[in-house]
Amino acid sequence: MKIIINHNKLLTALRVVERIVSRNVSLPILSAILLRTENGRLKLSATNLEIGVNYWVGAKIDEDGEVAVPARIFSDFIGNITDEKVIVTTSKNVISINSEHYKTQILGMESKDFPIIPKVKKETSFKINSQALKMSLISVSDSMALSETRPELSGVYVNISGNKAEFAATDSFRLSEKITVLKEGVNKSVIVPRNAVVEIVRMLENADEEISVAISENQIFLYNDDFEFVSRLIDGRYPDYKKVIPEKFISLVRVNKGEFERNIRMASIFSSNISDIKIRTAKDLMEVSAKNSDCGDITSHLACELKNKPFEISVNYHYLLDGLKVIPTENVIVEFTGEGSPLVLRGDNLKDQTYVIMPLRS
Repeated sequence: MKIIINHNKLLTALRVVERIVSRNVSLPILSAILLRTENGRLKLSATNLEIGVNYWVGAKIDEDGEVAVPARIFSDFIGNITDEKVIVTTSKNVISINSEHYKTQILGMESKDFPIIPKVKKETSFKINSQALKMSLISVSDSMALSETRPELSGVYVNISGNKAEFAATDSFRLSEKITVLKEGVNKSVIVPRNAVVEIVRMLENADEEISVAISENQIFLYNDDFEFVSRLIDGRYPDYKKVIPEKFISLVRVNKGEFERNIRMASIFSSNISDIKIRTAKDLMEVSAKNSDCGDITSHLACELKNKPFEISVNYHYLLDGLKVIPTENVIVEFTGEGSPLVLRGDNLKDQTYVIMPLRS
């Protein structure tokens, strides 16, 4: 293989695929990136057997070929050179990299040992804007369960019905839902694993175009002209989370999100080992307080608009802050649904996003 490639384009491709590389010492080939010339472009591939990525980048191909190169060494070298053009050649399993000021040789691995990354299966597919997908996943991802005790809760549930996609996650203590409208509709429900959610969000960080999503029996694919992403899905039945979302509220309060967050952070300094803070409301005032027998207590107030009766509730401040940070509006709506019942957060005049927190015992 012999190619001439723009350094920045190669580095961009590397930054995408290297995150998927496994550190599995029993299978050294998983620590490699497969380089292969294909249809006049350079294809970079990586997999950890749960997730696989293919990324294509334009290059001048003088000689076709393929080789598996150790990801860390290759990425570190390319990441540190500053020359505009890079020449990559291979002889057997030795990769030579030359630029105007740098020259190196890296010992590669047999490309035939590299695992096969499944091809895109367009059994059930639809298109979605990259930013819409990214923000939908970000909106719910904090609510994914960290424990693998119930595997189905350790991912994001995606339910596509017609032209509506519902994204949801819960760890039994809080629940997030985000609804996104699609241009074209399918009918499918899947659970996307935590690691795949994290990588999709990273991969789409600066993307803004439409991407295609395909779903097969046990895999999800994301792809466009320049990349393919595939991940296994979580096998299991997701709980009927809709039953947890209260249909009615007893009291509703509108409050400035920034001021609310600031008061919560102040109270968190004095919270106990269960991260509890207390919220009380009056006609036009919200009180946020916390008490800790080891260090003291705090009470702060902020303006609010209350509808119906005043209320009092204790909640985990971490969960409150996680919910507030993904609400995009200047003001936030807090719905009290009864003593011992969940607290609901929504964006002001937003119907497509819901965040539910179970209360703590006072």
